[in-house]
Amino acid sequence: MAIRALITGVGLVSPFGTDPAAFRDALLGGRSGLTPITAFDVGACEARQAVLVRDFDATRWIPPMKLRRMDDTGRYAVVCARQALADARITIDADGRGDVGVVIGTCTAGGQSTSEYLGSLWAQGPVGAPALLFNSTVANAPASLAALEHRLRGPNLTITQKESSGLAAITVAADLVASGRASAMIAGGVDAVYSVYFVVHDRFGVLAAATRGGEVSRPFDAGRGGFVLGEGGYAMIVESPDAHRGRGGPAPYAEVLGHAAGSEGVPINEWPRRPDSIGRVMRAALEDATVDPRTVGALYASANSTPGLDCVEAAAIASVFGDSPDLKVTSVKGSLGEAASSGPASVLAALFCGGQGSVGPIAGLNEPAGCASALPLVQDGPAEVGPIAMVNGISSGGAITSLVLRVRPRALEEASSTAQV
Repeated sequence: MAIRALITGVGLVSPFGTDPAAFRDALLGGRSGLTPITAFDVGACEARQAVLVRDFDATRWIPPMKLRRMDDTGRYAVVCARQALADARITIDADGRGDVGVVIGTCTAGGQSTSEYLGSLWAQGPVGAPALLFNSTVANAPASLAALEHRLRGPNLTITQKESSGLAAITVAADLVASGRASAMIAGGVDAVYSVYFVVHDRFGVLAAATRGGEVSRPFDAGRGGFVLGEGGYAMIVESPDAHRGRGGPAPYAEVLGHAAGSEGVPINEWPRRPDSIGRVMRAALEDATVDPRTVGALYASANSTPGLDCVEAAAIASVFGDSPDLKVTSVKGSLGEAASSGPASVLAALFCGGQGSVGPIAGLNEPAGCASALPLVQDGPAEVGPIAMVNGISSGGAITSLVLRVRPRALEEASSTAQV
């Protein structure tokens, strides 16, 4: 296996806090971060809950005056980047670093600020439009803020291809590092649930609700009736093995072995309909990594409690892995909901849980759907897994990404302490 890149540092702002160990324990315990929405009016909606970040005090990392110029996605990006750099022990001097960059995937960045800015503009005219919000009305604001705050002059990219964007950002970072265009990249995803975004999804009828089997995310479950929106920020340092070796960096969390991307031609709000489209990308990722499917221990599926997607992905997994004896299949979306940040969250789950040889159960899964009943789903509690993991990311609209990792054992105590810096 050729090592494309290493993952050497992590950062997160999650519904379970900013502590990697607490995040890991919540996933291994099968907990859900679902909570009622109180920040905006959902009285006319069928769905009234989401998986939200709570009790997050950004002033622990960012001065209050700077916070005024950032929306939630910007704050998540800046904080996660700072945590990841500290965890990887990458130093940035006063002149900054031209060999370290940022790539972030997002569904929602720019949306909340645009909504608030235009609402004020239409209601009060130009004088009433909040100028401090204007810079955050573009989707690339979080990546730009993370680079500016940490003086990073390397490649700066934003990927917005809906739900698979965050996982795609990690694969782009790995390619930039492998090609020598950067020695390290901060990669991940950020999303924040806001009024317009939530209400539009509710009107599309795609969210879990009482009229569709209950307002719970149930990946692969027979009673699933739609997905739950999630939010948060998840980032990691994707670093060149040579750069890591040259600076004497800490033990890495994982090796990036390979990845692949593809798509299926479906309408913009529909999920892939054909298992072979997903299976083709998974096989290409395994081939890129030179990994035998029978050696994969944990598969972090993109299944999100949507009736169609879960069955299509289940069929794709069965076609690629057959009766692989050691495979365990899970999804973090029962715990964390659906977002562009879900892919990076799945990667961190693979690092944190896989680092101790485990994979967490699928929160919300009670009775597997018939289409998924033959899969080795992790249901009743943590299961033991080997070091090779695959993470899938699938977007409504047809984009598909798969990433293959080899996880290394690493204690989370140090990461937990740097997360609080």
